[in-house]
Amino acid sequence: MRINTISDNQLIFLGTAGGRFTVFNQLRKSAGIWFKINNKLFAIDPGPGALIEAIKHKLQPSSLSGIFLSHRHLDHCADINAIIESMTEGGHKKRGTVLAPYDATEIDPVILRYNRKNFTLINTNEFSSYDVDGIKIETKARHIHTVDVYGAIFDNRFSYIADTRYFDDLPNMYKTDIVIANVVFCHERKGFKHLSSDDIYKFLEVFKPKKFIITHFGLSFLKKKPWEVAKEISDKTGCDVVSAYDGMVVDI
Repeated sequence: MRINTISDNQLIFLGTAGGRFTVFNQLRKSAGIWFKINNKLFAIDPGPGALIEAIKHKLQPSSLSGIFLSHRHLDHCADINAIIESMTEGGHKKRGTVLAPYDATEIDPVILRYNRKNFTLINTNEFSSYDVDGIKIETKARHIHTVDVYGAIFDNRFSYIADTRYFDDLPNMYKTDIVIANVVFCHERKGFKHLSSDDIYKFLEVFKPKKFIITHFGLSFLKKKPWEVAKEISDKTGCDVVSAYDGMVVDI
């Protein structure tokens, strides 16, 4: 689907891959999620192939208002410099805002320094609110992962739960009509700080959004057919649980 065929308020899933085997074998695309609110364009976690997939879907990086980077792992950030360079038109225009954790810019920087003067850089913190081109972005608690990770609520329209191990406060922090969650595993795997589909049941016992979208699938989950798992969760919980696919567009 093309971005200009739906509305000025939509989610565009340019990639739904998670985990190294899925991403680096490109079993699914890994370009992240883009969205429009009030015709303002944003990118979330531009992983490998984000620039190519954006152009394929008629999304112009030079029109971006901002980029939200949840954390510095390659499957989330590999194309961030290409997207930034495109957003600033090769550095000829100072425009756009990039939100990213401190360790992604200062400790083990994944955003190159030479172009930083051409955009506004904000280091995200726990329980903070940011206004980016009139769109409110709220971060919540630091996620439980191997590096600094923040999810966010975007303009009270939808939530994005980035990579994390499940914790009890998670459902109460991300109460919006549409919740998107990175769910790498079908079933919990000890020692890995990622959500599994089993965790979705825990989440929905506390809060049921109008739509719960799972994405960022690892290889083992793909083998279980995530669309069938999503239907099973929907049937058991009464919540509209959707398995994202590459190129999926959702009105918000």
